[in-house]
Amino acid sequence: MLRGLSTFFILALLTASASAKLYRWVDETGRVQYSDKPPVTTPTSGVTELNKSGIVKTTPAPVLSKEEKDKIQNEQAQQKEQQRKDRALLQSFSKPEEIDLIRDRRIGVVESAIAANAIRMQNATPRKTRIETQIARHKKANRVVPADLAADLVSVQKEVFDIEEDNRNKKKDIENIKAKAEEDKKRLLELKSSK
Repeated sequence: MLRGLSTFFILALLTASASAKLYRWVDETGRVQYSDKPPVTTPTSGVTELNKSGIVKTTPAPVLSKEEKDKIQNEQAQQKEQQRKDRALLQSFSKPEEIDLIRDRRIGVVESAIAANAIRMQNATPRKTRIETQIARHKKANRVVPADLAADLVSVQKEVFDIEEDNRNKKKDIENIKAKAEEDKKRLLELKSSK
């Protein structure tokens, strides 16, 4: 009876030690620590679980810095956005020529706005010339330039500047539309060929 009881205790101890876990980590001072219990605070290097032979059973996931986490999140967001764009491209177009049609329509709208600006400029330019001539006559006669005439000149100069600036922006818009269409056509062909 006594012998059977001692055998039971020995077997129980062996079973307990076989199933016991061993943990390894590096503490804040840089020293490697071992214990049968995980540390209370999470070390920066993570906690490695070892089996009874001291072989690594599970390796901790690396602890990432805020910058690394942000970078991963940004990459995932960009990947998700690219997938959304790819789906939209495949749903919207079946061949590159359709992209060309949309491109030409968009360019046509911008060119119409440039044509409207040309008409505005045809009206503003002679008005500006007339006001400048009147101001020059006042100055030549050594008369004070009326305030409303000076204000008209400032107004018409601003209008001319705004029209020219708008035309420059519209020309950039046309270049962007063309570049986007080429990019979309290239991507559409890549997506179609990968299917």
